[in-house]
Amino acid sequence: MSFLGASGDLAKKKTFPALFGLFLNGHIPSTTRIIGYARTKMDRPDYLKRVSQYIKNKTAPKVKAMLDQFLDQCTYVSGVYDQDSGFQALEQELQRVEKEAKAHDRLFYMALPPSVFIPVAKGLKKNCYTLKGINRLIVEKPFGMDLESSRILSNALGALFREDECDMRLSGLRR
Repeated sequence: MSFLGASGDLAKKKTFPALFGLFLNGHIPSTTRIIGYARTKMDRPDYLKRVSQYIKNKTAPKVKAMLDQFLDQCTYVSGVYDQDSGFQALEQELQRVEKEAKAHDRLFYMALPPSVFIPVAKGLKKNCYTLKGINRLIVEKPFGMDLESSRILSNALGALFREDECDMRLSGLRR
């Protein structure tokens, strides 16, 4: 799983605690790798601190042990949203973890402003799309400012990813 927008407030306050909750309850397999991607330059310890910052009860022995396992599954890549170089670095990390996990399905979760949905989707398609497994693009946040901008985004994403690969349910819209 690639989590785009991994340095934002939504990620640290809501998404990472929710992902950890799923992991804690056995809904995320130990073979799943979570690769954060964002513009913020940070090293892995800083990223892991951000991931775990809003986890509740993290000092309880069982939670601490599970959190350590969850954090072992997390890595981070820094890159911009409008240049191939960042997405190429993400692709290298995807290949590294896929070799380790022996799995090739890719889920791209975009927790980004709508203004970068299209450039990010283009960068993912060009540099990170796999032919060895399943690709899935999940769009989080408001999807456009109005019906017209939502249609523009939907058409642009639909030109890049098949309908079964692109999920906009979180915004209340389906292509």
